[in-house]
Amino acid sequence: MKTLRVVCALFWLGCGWCAGDAACQNTRQHLAALEKTLLLLQRVRQEISYRHTDLALLFLRLEQEGLAAGESFRGLCPLPGLTRPERDCFIECFSGLGRTEAEQECQRLAFYQERFTLFLQQAQEHARPQLELSHKLGFAAGLAAAILCL
Repeated sequence: MKTLRVVCALFWLGCGWCAGDAACQNTRQHLAALEKTLLLLQRVRQEISYRHTDLALLFLRLEQEGLAAGESFRGLCPLPGLTRPERDCFIECFSGLGRTEAEQECQRLAFYQERFTLFLQQAQEHARPQLELSHKLGFAAGLAAAILCL
């Protein structure tokens, strides 16, 4: 019976650690999605402002580089890991792309870049303590459950 309790305690410790690790991975995925979105916005804005590139050709080039996937900018799906407001902003940004002149598009993309920069800053502020504490809290929860088993 004692062996079973020890195994149960170790199981709960492992589960707590894994729960903390999952929270860290979700946070890292969210930050990576925001950074990739900012990179995509910056690249599109540069191409439109400096080269006045055709959007269809630009989309194909970005698709080859792995920054975009789909049929066109209007049908571009938000990256996994973005929150609901960030996905809505992403869809709003890219669904309206190509409907105005290059100068207006650049101003519009600058606005969305600022919004996503703010999203990233908020996510980073929220992520710091979460990344530091996730494993510790998961381990502590697992330890508490393990002690109850003993």
